[in-house]
Amino acid sequence: MARFISVLILCIALLGCSSGSEKASDCKTCKDFKTQADAKAYAKSNPKCKKRLDSDKDGKFCEDLPKE
Repeated sequence: MARFISVLILCIALLGCSSGSEKASDCKTCKDFKTQADAKAYAKSNPKCKKRLDSDKDGKFCEDLPKE
């Protein structure tokens, strides 16, 4: 029984940990970056945030920012 509880606690802990992705509401927006390249790198490491950085879904992030 104690082993089951330990495994259960471990599973809950692992589910609570983030793997680098954020909730959409926690995502950065274009105003948080200086360049498109910075926004693209962030979007690649935080897939849930892509919508905020590429609203027209054309693969170009924060198009109003300088490319580099």
